Amino acid sequence: MLLAAGVAFWKGWELHRGHSAVAAYGLGALALALAVWHLTRKERRPRA
Repeated sequence: MLLAAGVAFWKGWELHRGHSAVAAYGLGALALALAVWHLTRKERRPRA
């Protein structure tokens, strides 16, 4: 996910303006948020 976020931000930087750049930045932010969530979540314990 970190790689996907990096690629999305890079594509947004390449486009600079317009709807496509905003969409790329949005997808980059979403991928970054998912990566941070995945890396910081606690392991689930099975119920006894």
